[in-house]
Amino acid sequence: MDESWMLPQEALDFVLEHVEQESVVVEFGSGHGSEVLSEHFNLYSFEHDKAWLGVTPSTYIHAPIVENQHAAEAGEKGWYDLDVVKQHWPTDPQCVIVDGPPGFIGRTGILSILDKLRDVPMILVDDIDREAELQLLQMLSTKLDRIQTTYDVEKPREGGSNRRFATLTRRP
Repeated sequence: MDESWMLPQEALDFVLEHVEQESVVVEFGSGHGSEVLSEHFNLYSFEHDKAWLGVTPSTYIHAPIVENQHAAEAGEKGWYDLDVVKQHWPTDPQCVIVDGPPGFIGRTGILSILDKLRDVPMILVDDIDREAELQLLQMLSTKLDRIQTTYDVEKPREGGSNRRFATLTRRP
């Protein structure tokens, strides 16, 4: 199995170390890392692919990919259905993990929920070794006035390229 598309172990370890146990964590895109997260947090997983629904004990929310203004402006296919995201947004999330939808669909649509993200202490953006995700990180950092910190991942992608993720945290 190609693990290079999964949330890296270093990102999971970072969340486990920096987010209080049992607090609310929201993830966009679920996967095998969701199992680890759901053991320690009250995890809400927004997922477009029905095959991944219910894979772990997370609170799964099926949010189909639909047209989205920010995604369209970035030349992307769409993003999670905003009505579904807003209807099921949990109270007081302490961390949001941006690891979906897949890169071939695009993630820029998350800019549509800046109002929800403003109150979240930490946002983790995976795959910033890819240009689109790096640009998204920079836009989120600017629009939310956050400090961005990048991290290298030890295990490279299939094909040998280096992986990276980043966190966005509030300014002191």
